[in-house]
Amino acid sequence: MTTSRTSIGALSSAEFLPQRVSLLYRLSGNDVPAILLTSVIAAFALWGYISDKLLVAWLIWLVLASLVRILLKRAYQLRRPGPEAAGRWEGYFCLTSASVGTAWGLTVMLLYPEHGQFHEILLPFLIGSVAMGLPPALAPSPKSFACLILPIFAPLIGLLFSQGGAFNTSAGILILVFSAVLLALYLSSNRALIETLRFGRENERLLEQVKEAKERLDLALQAANILIWDWDARRTNVFLGGSWAIILRVGKETSALSPDELAQMVHPDDLPKVKQALSQCLDGGQSEYVAEHRVKTLAGGWVWSLSRGRVVERDAGGRALRMTGVNVDIDDRKRAEAELLAAVQREKELSEMKSKFVSTASHEFRTPLATMLSSAELLEHYAESLSPAEKVNLLQTIQGSAKRMSEMIDDVLTLGRAESGVLKLNLGPTNLRELCGRVVSEFRIAQGKQHIITLDDRFDRLEAHMDERLLRHILNNLLSNAVKYSPPGSEVTFSLARRGEQAAIEIQDRGIGIPLEDQPRMFESFHRASNVENRSGTGLGLAIVKKAVELHGGEISLTSAVGSGTRFTVMIPLQPIEQPAGVS
Repeated sequence: MTTSRTSIGALSSAEFLPQRVSLLYRLSGNDVPAILLTSVIAAFALWGYISDKLLVAWLIWLVLASLVRILLKRAYQLRRPGPEAAGRWEGYFCLTSASVGTAWGLTVMLLYPEHGQFHEILLPFLIGSVAMGLPPALAPSPKSFACLILPIFAPLIGLLFSQGGAFNTSAGILILVFSAVLLALYLSSNRALIETLRFGRENERLLEQVKEAKERLDLALQAANILIWDWDARRTNVFLGGSWAIILRVGKETSALSPDELAQMVHPDDLPKVKQALSQCLDGGQSEYVAEHRVKTLAGGWVWSLSRGRVVERDAGGRALRMTGVNVDIDDRKRAEAELLAAVQREKELSEMKSKFVSTASHEFRTPLATMLSSAELLEHYAESLSPAEKVNLLQTIQGSAKRMSEMIDDVLTLGRAESGVLKLNLGPTNLRELCGRVVSEFRIAQGKQHIITLDDRFDRLEAHMDERLLRHILNNLLSNAVKYSPPGSEVTFSLARRGEQAAIEIQDRGIGIPLEDQPRMFESFHRASNVENRSGTGLGLAIVKKAVELHGGEISLTSAVGSGTRFTVMIPLQPIEQPAGVS
């Protein structure tokens, strides 16, 4: 038990030692002006009632004690010792206090009046104790208090009891009572100081915990891309917490924005639904506010954000007073959703394309195969009864059907190479005028009796750098379509000109035209206009033409009206260009 009490006492005396020593020296000397003023007034009041020697000695002691305290404070400020030197500097103060107290105790013993006038000693002591600022000035250090008071009390009480007599004994007891009161005041001040320091330490610890919690929260908010916001109807701004500027990429971080400033950051297309969701939550129609919207970035782009919140305070009438919530950056999720939807759409298109291919291929292959089979059966069973001309006609029918099937297979393979990015572009010097002339001449020979094909050549360059093979495919397909969908005897116009550094090729027919609803999809694979009726075709030609034009870095467009014909316009650069990404 004794050991335990000793440990507790040691722990108590050492608690907050650096802070208490620092405070001890900081308070030391601050009350010197009050001490000097009190001393002068007391000396004037006691003049003539107390021995002159004792009064002068008392004044000298007060001045010297005050100077010593000022010097101690100055020395501490100059040295600025660290916490590890607190014990040593407390010892310096205790030693000095003991020296000052001993000096007064010895003075009292030497100057004690012969007749034992008690008031000559008691009054200076009482006034001196109060004037020295006891006990608050020494409250930070119990040792310093004891070192100052004991050398003063001991001689005085000893003298009184040594004199004997009822009066001296009563005076000694009175001083002991006064000392107890003084000690109680000191202990009360010391406890208050310790509690203050303890509260200060607890506040520091709590502040540190709050700081750490805030740092962890900020890190969590930043890692999770979360913005905290708080709106109060009694304020004009919306408080924003977390690294919201980094999260939403909207420039410099600030702690608050006005509702109008926040509204300007929301995409105009999303603002109505955001306002509606907020209004429903504020009015109490919905328990929670939820809205996905785009936020404008500093660079002028848009990022997606998910906003959620609740009303946390209402007045007696149900009007919303405060609302708080979070915003989460969902831009990556939205981008992934868009990519997923695009992939699903692409898969759907591929599925539809597969279905169209199977349907078209079965139809287009079945017709020539049936023709080939029937012609072969006629040659097999009725060869002897057929004339040579009939046999040649049947053989030509088989050859034509086989050629048609071969062309369709070539179209499918060409489109497959184009879709997979392995369709090669072999650029080289090309006499465009000569190539167009040959293509038109070939069609005149094949279709000369059924259609009028005219060539309007206004091209003024000798050569261009193009892929002649793909260019011939473009021209043949467009002319073939113009002839196929035009009535016999109608005119098909082929125009060739130069527009800047591009070759402009236009093919105009006077055929059935293309319905307006079909025009946006005419360059899709296996798509055919709704008014083609029973005309043969796979819907691959224009898709291949578009790929071939794009490989050259050009563009193709059409204008058409039902019953008035169609005009295709192809614009191809005259000089070689860098191939598009993904093309071999």
